[in-house]
Amino acid sequence: MKKTAVLVLGIWMAGSAVFAGNLSMADYLNEVKGQGPDYRSAEASVEGLDKQSHQQDLVYSPVLTASYNHINDTELPNGFNYPNMQTDTAGVSLTDTLPFGPTLSLGYAFTNYNATVNSQLNQIVISGVSLASVFPTTNYQIAPVVSISMPLFKNFLGAQTAATVHQTQYQFQSAEKSAAYQREQTLYNAKVAYWNLALAQNMIRIRKDTLERTHKIWDWTKKRVKRNLAESPDSLEAEASVRVAELDLQMAVEAEKTARLQFNRYRNKKGSEVAEVLDPLEDSLERMQVELPDTLNNRLDLNAAQDTVSQQKAAYDAAHQNVYPDITVNASYRGNGLDPNFGPANQTAFNFNYPTWNVGAQFNLPLDVFTSSTVAEGYKKNYDSALLNLQDKRLEVGQEWAQLKTQLQDVNRRLVMTQEIENIQKKKADEEKKRLEYGRTTEFQMLSYENDYNTARINHLSVVLEKLSVLAQAQWWLATDVRASQGDKE
Repeated sequence: MKKTAVLVLGIWMAGSAVFAGNLSMADYLNEVKGQGPDYRSAEASVEGLDKQSHQQDLVYSPVLTASYNHINDTELPNGFNYPNMQTDTAGVSLTDTLPFGPTLSLGYAFTNYNATVNSQLNQIVISGVSLASVFPTTNYQIAPVVSISMPLFKNFLGAQTAATVHQTQYQFQSAEKSAAYQREQTLYNAKVAYWNLALAQNMIRIRKDTLERTHKIWDWTKKRVKRNLAESPDSLEAEASVRVAELDLQMAVEAEKTARLQFNRYRNKKGSEVAEVLDPLEDSLERMQVELPDTLNNRLDLNAAQDTVSQQKAAYDAAHQNVYPDITVNASYRGNGLDPNFGPANQTAFNFNYPTWNVGAQFNLPLDVFTSSTVAEGYKKNYDSALLNLQDKRLEVGQEWAQLKTQLQDVNRRLVMTQEIENIQKKKADEEKKRLEYGRTTEFQMLSYENDYNTARINHLSVVLEKLSVLAQAQWWLATDVRASQGDKE
């Protein structure tokens, strides 16, 4: 019955493996990118912040303004007044603030008057001419306008405007790089979740195998006790080994369930069911190719800190401009055309015969200069703080990179050692099997050697996982492209 159950279980496991299909690391990461909420949230944040960083470009973008008004004014006839006057006013202007300071505006204004003369004036005739005919009833007034203004002290050469623009741009760029850093971290966490599950599944198989062998040792020991070939403590020791093996298996099953939940979380799947077959850890390590430079001078979180420094510097520059008085000079030219017909009025406006010139200046001085200076000093402190944070971040990145390289060297040494131990334990177990065939050892000794091999196998796989994690962390830190993730390259 027991053999039948084992056979059925083996067939079911084989069938599940066939129908489940393999899930490579690349395919899993594609699922994470396409379905995982963590990754998609970070990616959406990167894209959104990139678009928002361009909003300050509107400061230097031309602004088109157009307007139209119609006025209908009706009054009681009284002497020489117009009982009814209709006025149509329209205008269009293009205004642009240039990066080096001045604000330039081009405009065109159009006004058309249509009036009704008091009818009583028709009764007054002088030299055969009606007095009502003397008053104009329609007119076109055309006025093209060009104006320019230029700050000479505060915001000279557009310094304050540029600082405000840069402040906002660097703020969004810093946030964008921080979001990209989190996105790459999500890929790193997903890789580790993949390998953790692969190790956990291996652990269950090894722990089951160990438990079966330990049970055989216990059965063998109990038979020896019955035959008075062993003492009762020997049986108790074998039973304790079984209980330990059962505990190890239970812990492996619990750890595997936790690993499945984490594995599914990154690809946005509910529950703990994982039907796919994952790549063996050794195969993943063979495909993992990462070149580690001597130093790491460019990391997304470090770049974000650099942008924060630039943002705080721009904020300080903008606030410091408020200490200065505002002296702005301006000049404008307006052409004037007036005629009952539109064509002549428009032509007159553009022939420069009747211009209106304006040249002036405006002076503004903040009386509470001390408050402006105090505020600027506060921004200066923020800038100093950002510089110190950047200095600390550079030190942190350098130390972490050096530590990562040292950790990789240590892992490589331990990987060689655990591989040698695993090979020795495997060879020892294989040799013991041959000795058992010739009757030169006991089944107890052979089973013990095989358990030793399983322990060595677990130790080796754990170190393989550690090296994969170190290499994946290096990939995460080496990914510096904000818009195109490089975290899935092996």
